[in-house]
Amino acid sequence: MKKLNRFYIMNELRNLLFNWYIPGFGILFPLLMSQIIIRAVIRDVPAAAHQEISTSIALSFLQLVPLAVVFLGHSSLYSQEMQKRISLRMQLFGFSQGTQMLGRMISLMIFFTAGIIINLGVFSLTLELAIPTLKGFFLTILIYYLLGIILFMLAHGIANFFRKFGPAYGVSMAMYFGFMVLGGMMGIRVEQLPSFLKPIANLLPFGYVSNDVYKVWIGQSYNWIPLVQALLFLGGLSAIVMLLSFRYRKDQAI
Repeated sequence: MKKLNRFYIMNELRNLLFNWYIPGFGILFPLLMSQIIIRAVIRDVPAAAHQEISTSIALSFLQLVPLAVVFLGHSSLYSQEMQKRISLRMQLFGFSQGTQMLGRMISLMIFFTAGIIINLGVFSLTLELAIPTLKGFFLTILIYYLLGIILFMLAHGIANFFRKFGPAYGVSMAMYFGFMVLGGMMGIRVEQLPSFLKPIANLLPFGYVSNDVYKVWIGQSYNWIPLVQALLFLGGLSAIVMLLSFRYRKDQAI
């Protein structure tokens, strides 16, 4: 069996880059949406609150990086590979299932990290962001990486269940925008959602990140229990979806 090498990683990165919806929805879209919404909101608030509002909205839209790069990226590419039996052919060329999985995870994390850096860099240059504490910065980034890991499991389950690009991409895209709505990233805050949607939003971590990650960023005291519970719920749900997809296919192939 062949070992993972940099050429394999580079090929995976090219696949991510040249699928326009991944950099489009994971890098360009959060930059565009945050700029539009921040400029619309700060016009109606005192200047003293501009920094807090700009930082809070920017960090909220940073969730779109794991949502698009990891969730949309893995579900769409993996389902496409399964439909075209690329994974099977790669095994015939000596790349085991474990090697393919590791290569995909590494490439996603590299692309994901680049997306975080690009977004934060542009935010810092174009917006009035609050300066984070060192602890707050690393805790905030950790939250996004945890979201990425959880969303990877969910994406893997969806792609493995359908094993066709069209249905997997359609379901993933619908969930992508659904998570945005429930997380207060579509111009409507979680508190403004219809009453029947609020209990669902409270089960998921996206709304807590949108509303509370600013406190973590600047090092304020923060009650972690609701966010941790939401991460555990989504993590457990994602693991169940992935395991059920294995059972449905009677196969634990990547």
